[in-house]
Amino acid sequence: MTSDPACSPGDVAPDSAGSHWLALTLQSGLGARGFAARALTGDLQEAGAARHFARCTLFDWDMGPLVEDAAVIVSELVTNAMRYGLGCPLSPPATSRPVWLGLLLQETTVLCAVSDPSPEIPVVKEPDYLAESGRGLHIIDSLSDAWGWTSPDHAGKTVWAEVGLPAPSLP
Repeated sequence: MTSDPACSPGDVAPDSAGSHWLALTLQSGLGARGFAARALTGDLQEAGAARHFARCTLFDWDMGPLVEDAAVIVSELVTNAMRYGLGCPLSPPATSRPVWLGLLLQETTVLCAVSDPSPEIPVVKEPDYLAESGRGLHIIDSLSDAWGWTSPDHAGKTVWAEVGLPAPSLP
C-alpha cells in the first residue's frame, strides 16, 4: 500500500469554503492549474453527485484519460466519509453539509480529497471476498498513484488520492 498520513499546519478540514486547505494550496501558487470544491450532505446518494462533479470537472480541465479512475476514487472517498466519517460519535457534524470534496489540478496530476468531521483515520481491512463492501481503500490504492490523509484535528481530517497521466513513452 502506498498510503501514509500527510500533515502540515495548513492541512485541516474546511471551516468555510474560503479556508479549505485545497483552496489555500491553489492560492499559494504551488503549480496548481485548477481547483474545484463541492459541499456534500450526509446522504449516501451524494456519491453519485460527487462522481458526476468529478467527471465534469476533469473533462473541463481536459483530463479525459483520468476521468473514470478519478470518478471511482471520488466515489470511494465520499462513500467512506459518509459511512465512517459521519458515523463517528466523537464529533457530530457542525453543519448540514459536513463533507467537502475538493479537486486540485497540478500539471498532469489531479488530487482528489474528501474532508469529514471525524478524527478517526482510515483503516485498511483485509477484504472479505464474499462481502459486498469493505474494499474501498484497496480500490483507491489500486487506481491512485498515492493516497493518504491529513492529521486529524478539531475539524476532522481529509483523505486524499492522487491520480496522474502516465509519463510519455520514449521512442
